[in-house]
Amino acid sequence: MKIVPLFLLSFIVLAGSAAAVGEESLNFGPFGRVSVVRQSPHPSQVVLFVSGDGGWNLGVVDMARELSRLGALVAGIDIVHYLNEMEKEHGTCAYPAADFEALSQFVQKTLDFPHYTPPILVGYSSGATLVYAVLLQAPPNTFQGAISMGFCPDLPIQRPLCRGAGLEWIRLPKGKGYSFLPAKNLNAPWVAFQGTIDQVCEAEKTSAYINKVRGGEIVLLPKVGHGFSVPKNWMPQFKETFVRMTKNSRPAEAGVSDSLKDLPLVEVAARPEGSQTFGVMISGDGGWAGIDRDVANDLSSRGVPVVGLNALQYFWKRKTPEEAAKDLERTIRHYLAQWNKKEVILLGYSLGANVLPFMTNRLPEDILKKVRLIGLLGPSERVAFEFHILEWIRSRADANESPVLPELEKLRGMKILCFYGKGESDSLCSKADEDLVKRVVLPGGHHFGGRYDAIAKTIIQEVRDSSPGFSQNE
Repeated sequence: MKIVPLFLLSFIVLAGSAAAVGEESLNFGPFGRVSVVRQSPHPSQVVLFVSGDGGWNLGVVDMARELSRLGALVAGIDIVHYLNEMEKEHGTCAYPAADFEALSQFVQKTLDFPHYTPPILVGYSSGATLVYAVLLQAPPNTFQGAISMGFCPDLPIQRPLCRGAGLEWIRLPKGKGYSFLPAKNLNAPWVAFQGTIDQVCEAEKTSAYINKVRGGEIVLLPKVGHGFSVPKNWMPQFKETFVRMTKNSRPAEAGVSDSLKDLPLVEVAARPEGSQTFGVMISGDGGWAGIDRDVANDLSSRGVPVVGLNALQYFWKRKTPEEAAKDLERTIRHYLAQWNKKEVILLGYSLGANVLPFMTNRLPEDILKKVRLIGLLGPSERVAFEFHILEWIRSRADANESPVLPELEKLRGMKILCFYGKGESDSLCSKADEDLVKRVVLPGGHHFGGRYDAIAKTIIQEVRDSSPGFSQNE
């Protein structure tokens, strides 16, 4: 998700050792002080817990401690502080999904988690409303799911959240905020825990709302009011839901061979088969979530199967260009054989586009001869072969970064498409000469105005023009 979030102007401070276990805190941009609760150095799950209007006080602190005993690191967020900071941000609408994803990545990277785990969102009272909106706003696979405790659809904010990706709202009268509409579809599980004696968010009204959300689920809790003050009346049901959500919400890796299980790959089969070509797509730093996923799906619908490499997971720990190229070679050789293909398209978005020239230059000659086309989506001028949170801040230099253009120059003579948004000011595409790449300008910025179908169509057309025998399913 390449949207620069609110923490751009803030610095990060961690209190306590990265190896500490128990309760500690950190400061992170618009979230201010974030409480971290864990029972082990690297729990298997991560929860972003958003408080109610009372802030991060004893009630939600006790809830966070209970959740940590389920094998989760819990990052506690004071909604009062966060919403106050969100209101100060420039722009016509707010995009908290980017902030929440960035917080999760920062916490896990700072605490030296061995790999990245998409978090579960949990919110209480007004926090229950916010996590529902964040889940709808985010691309698929950004969050494992969301649990709302004491849910009402209204949020008393003055600045609207950005619409799209399932999130819609109406403005409440007299400046009382916004009411979020029932989602037509959910990209991840959402469960509302509602007390039957809740006097703030009435169970009957909440049930009627959730019945309109396709895929939504409600758990009605007898003897529970809006305060959730007696854990024995809701914790057993919560535990069952939490465990079920963590088991059912992991990205599918079905079909990936045992020989490649060490790589974070996702297969996107062609529907139906239509060519002797397949694609390898290296995702952006948000993982296999948005543009990468959608472009791969569009290509597969046109007869070109795709195997995706989750760059967030793969580059979580530093790689050398040689190591990355070797893994790309393994992947290409495997799928040439398994899918009975003759040639490959190499694609990368954002971080994936930045590393792809380095990796391609280090492929053996017999594999290079099978590369029909290289597609770079939103490349920038420099790259480091490791994910870190500063990837989100393009103006911040990194001593480990290398310039991309010299590596791209070494690929001169190959067919290279370079896609960039009209609103991008730092795209490598505009710096590379037109004898080296074919520039493709799309509306919008780094997300191309959502014109992912145009990307797939252009790629297919270029391959078809250079391969008379190429067949495409329209």
